[in-house]
Amino acid sequence: MNNNGSTVTPITQNNFSEAVPVTSGSVTSSKISTTKPGPTVLRNPCQGAPCKGGSSCVILNDTHFCLCLLGYYYNSSTCKKGKLFPGSITVKVSETSDWGDKNSMAYQKLHIQITDFFKNTFGNSDYGQTVINNVSTSSARSEVRAGDNVVVVEVLNIFTEATKETEETVAESIKKAIQNNLAGITSYNFQTLCDYYGCEEENKQDDCSNGLLCKCKQGMERPNPQVPMCVASAIKCPDTCNADNNMQCLVNEKNRSAECVCLSGYKEYVPGICQECAFGYSGVNCEDKFQLILTVVGTIGGALILCLLIALIFSASQKNKNKNTEEQNLIENDFQNLRLQQTTGFSNLGADGSIFPKVRANVSSQPPNPYAHGRSMPRPDY
Repeated sequence: MNNNGSTVTPITQNNFSEAVPVTSGSVTSSKISTTKPGPTVLRNPCQGAPCKGGSSCVILNDTHFCLCLLGYYYNSSTCKKGKLFPGSITVKVSETSDWGDKNSMAYQKLHIQITDFFKNTFGNSDYGQTVINNVSTSSARSEVRAGDNVVVVEVLNIFTEATKETEETVAESIKKAIQNNLAGITSYNFQTLCDYYGCEEENKQDDCSNGLLCKCKQGMERPNPQVPMCVASAIKCPDTCNADNNMQCLVNEKNRSAECVCLSGYKEYVPGICQECAFGYSGVNCEDKFQLILTVVGTIGGALILCLLIALIFSASQKNKNKNTEEQNLIENDFQNLRLQQTTGFSNLGADGSIFPKVRANVSSQPPNPYAHGRSMPRPDY
């Protein structure tokens, strides 16, 4: 233990004697310095549990600070109940990146800059501790000038429980310090405890000093009865919005809203009742007509195939019928010839099917033979 209350922990590594200072209640460095030349060795800033009294050790880049539960501040290795003064400040910075990473060097520099500013501002009062709740970039045009990077830091200044400080006196002290400081802090806006806790301010005398008893604003609730902060209520749908009723709950994180809709394959034909889609329709809100189109196309295609098949059958039937008729005519002609030959001795029917045969006169190509007949030629009478 040295004169300023810091605890010195000796560490032996590679035959080097090293010392790590740990100071309670303030930001300290955990970089190990050696008395002999050698590489710089970094260790976990919270190694050895430096924060006592039920507080938590919060690691920055190469430093740490001790954080108590909401409503308490860390002092002399213990957590003490305090009086809260929330607000926000705007700070000029050289860069606006890595604010979301509390382990970055940029966040650590900003943290030290702000805590030192408030420590110097309230150095001779009942000041206890400053806690940074959030860091965000500023969107106000009046705060952003050419070449300036501005961030908005939400802070919580904690004083002793018996302090005489008020919102007005705290705000006045901070604004005076801003006028004379060179830390880049440009403005301060105080916030009421009711707004900080998310509670309703029922009357002017109600300052919501007891966060556990104040009433949460509409749309907000306490996640736990022992937690004073009110948070946005969980986004949810009515209990009837379930699969048993063919419904599902859709949550929109952007506008923090919940909508109960029908499951895929169902539609709200009657308000509050999800019914199965009509034949041929499917999908969300029964907007998919693929099944209906497939059914219509299939029906038309089947009808065309059936018509084509009937046409082929009819065509084949007609062809067979013509062939049979021709064969029947030939058979009938042969039969008629046979009967005619038996009855008349003729066997040649007319071309038109008449029973009277056609007589064909064929002129012989041979010259007549005068000697073919038995009669003699008449002799001349001379």
